[in-house]
Amino acid sequence: MVRFSQTSWQEYTLANVLETLRYSPLSVSISKDPVIFYTLPKELKNGEEVRYTVSVGFKKLTWTGIISSAKENAVTVRLGAGPFRGFTAKHLFQSEGSMTACYDEFTFQGFGEFSEEEFSLIISKSHLKYEIPSRKDAKESIAIVESKKQTQSFEALVNSQTAG
Repeated sequence: MVRFSQTSWQEYTLANVLETLRYSPLSVSISKDPVIFYTLPKELKNGEEVRYTVSVGFKKLTWTGIISSAKENAVTVRLGAGPFRGFTAKHLFQSEGSMTACYDEFTFQGFGEFSEEEFSLIISKSHLKYEIPSRKDAKESIAIVESKKQTQSFEALVNSQTAG
C-alpha cells in the first residue's frame, strides 16, 4: 500500500477554487520531479467522476475515481478505472478567509505495470499541483469556443431565414 498526502493553501476563495478545479489545466509545468493533479466534476456528489494524473517528465499515468461520499466540500473517492487494484482519495476544501485550504490524501493498492516499490519511490518525490492560473486559462478558452459556436449557430439561423 502506498500513501500520499498534502495540505496546500490557495490564494483564492473556496468558491473560486472549487469552480476552477473543474477544468483540466491547459498546461502543467514539466519537471523531473513527479507531479500529481486532478480534475473535479461539475458537481461534488455521489457517483460523479474525478480524473487523476501523475506526470513525470513526458510520461503520464492516468486513472479515474468515483465519488462515494460527498459532504460540505469534502469528498471520498474510490477507484473507477486505472492501473491499480485499489485507490482511495479524500479531498477537503475549507475557507480560510480570502484563501482556501486544500487537504488531499491518496491510498494506492495493487500495481500492475510496476512494482509497489517503484511506485512508492515516485509518489515519495511527488507533489500535488493545482495549476489554478492554467485552469483559469482553460475555462476562458472553453468560454471563447462556446461563444463562437453560439455566434455561428445564430448566423446560420439568420442566413437560413433570409435565403429564398
